[in-house]
Amino acid sequence: MIVPWEIYRAYGDTALLAELWPNMVRWLDRTEQMAAAGRHPARTGPVRPHERYLWDTGFHWGEWLEPGDDMSGPFEEFVARDKSDVATAYFARSADLMSRIAGIIGRPADAARYATLAAAVRAAWQAEFTGPDGAVRPGTQATLVRALAFGLIPAELRPAAAARLVALIRAAGTHLGTGFLATPDLLPVLASTGHADLAYQLLFQDTPPSWLAMIASGATTVWERWNGIDSHGVPHESLNHYSKGAVIGFLHRHTAGIQLAGEPAYRRFRVAPVPGGGITWASATHESPYGRIESSWRIRGGELELDVLVPPGTAAEVVLPGQPAEQAGPGRHRYAGRYAGRTTGS
Repeated sequence: MIVPWEIYRAYGDTALLAELWPNMVRWLDRTEQMAAAGRHPARTGPVRPHERYLWDTGFHWGEWLEPGDDMSGPFEEFVARDKSDVATAYFARSADLMSRIAGIIGRPADAARYATLAAAVRAAWQAEFTGPDGAVRPGTQATLVRALAFGLIPAELRPAAAARLVALIRAAGTHLGTGFLATPDLLPVLASTGHADLAYQLLFQDTPPSWLAMIASGATTVWERWNGIDSHGVPHESLNHYSKGAVIGFLHRHTAGIQLAGEPAYRRFRVAPVPGGGITWASATHESPYGRIESSWRIRGGELELDVLVPPGTAAEVVLPGQPAEQAGPGRHRYAGRYAGRTTGS
């Protein structure tokens, strides 16, 4: 249901949600049954009530290829790992999306049922993978990113969780430590929790693991592994595997600042650029169902100048750093405000 949901958000296509509803129901029913019926072999002792909502059976790839997880051991050992922290997080996320989708396509009873299921799975995840102070287990960057992105951590504990994520990144020498699943949310989570400067430091990091380390090694495509070509020039796995290229979403939604807001299909949207990393200008366009959206900004003389194009039939909320939001109707608009951030270096 994640893909249909994202298509709906981008295009407002409720017919697709209705068409795929039976498939999504079957998938989530199977997930719920697997969680209730099975138990990972590594779990011992009495079964606790929340375990009926832990999805800890069956095979999946988990976070896949976090830095340092070189997968050099027997594949059977990888298959046997308990990856329920990942699967249960997606169980909660999926149930939440199902509740929202049900409400959109006129199924109020299903919306209520899946909202209840999402709350139960989220509570199970918290019971199994967080401590009283909100510390997550396993204590990895990926787990924290996912918990923050999916709303698995109570609101009052989010600042502490974000601080732990920052500490892990700094302990890694300001390097990321995420694999396939959490990497798309890493920089957005940092930016949304008040750590945009660190997000840009990771974006411009040029030693491995990093995006720019690939470029420094001559890459013209995104690798499956962060170390797709090792120090001896030996390639590992696919050298054209887009997953980590999802960082482009950060550039569109945060650097350029084009974001959905309130309504699908960009009928209402937000332009809220987040400058940083020494970048002095950025420009992006999005072809929405209503027409082209443009966001283009430049910093000069201590001032940030922003140009926005709002398509017919839509409305935008425009937010300059440190300033109140302004509403903009169709047409081209220009804004300017003081900018006190760094504009040199990275």
